[in-house]
Amino acid sequence: MAVFVAAAKGDVDQDAWFQLGRPYTSYEGVRVLFSWSGTMFEYLMPALWLRSHPDTIMDETLRAAAICQQKYGQSHGVPWGFSEAAYSDRDPEGTYRYRAFGVPGIAMDPHASTRLVVSPYSSFLALPVDPDAAARNLAAMEKMGCLGSRGFYESCDFNPAQKPEGATYEVVRCWMAHHQAMILMALSNLLAQSSIQKLFH
Repeated sequence: MAVFVAAAKGDVDQDAWFQLGRPYTSYEGVRVLFSWSGTMFEYLMPALWLRSHPDTIMDETLRAAAICQQKYGQSHGVPWGFSEAAYSDRDPEGTYRYRAFGVPGIAMDPHASTRLVVSPYSSFLALPVDPDAAARNLAAMEKMGCLGSRGFYESCDFNPAQKPEGATYEVVRCWMAHHQAMILMALSNLLAQSSIQKLFH
């Protein structure tokens, strides 16, 4: 994003954009660029305001990342949408801890977490690239108790330290302002003809 803005302002030559690069990998037969942690956020957050064009590496990667996320969730029998999120562990003051959760097979970080923590906001980020799958995933998470009076909760932790009795996951019942903002931006783009992207460009 820094290079895009710098090129748009004329601070650097536009050729700088084409010097950016990341290696490709293949995950379950899907060709995709690596990201640091394999999170939905890393791939799809910039698309909240930055257009992608058909038949480009960026557009291909946005769609491939969503497919990889879906395949990873299916392989573990859980919903998909792995990103930076609060999870069920708490600090000494009782506040939920926070870290990146992604798809290890598309992560460059050798210490990428394999803990299964699914965040609803990640599905909202996928609305531009796979709206049907995102809507189905959100409906599944609603059935799991992830929707509260103020919107979708932060996450579902499928590996909590203290599982509620008889449960296979713990709903992390908090809301983070920046994640709720991304939900609103994604919905604005979906329902109002990419309004946030148009404002940015």
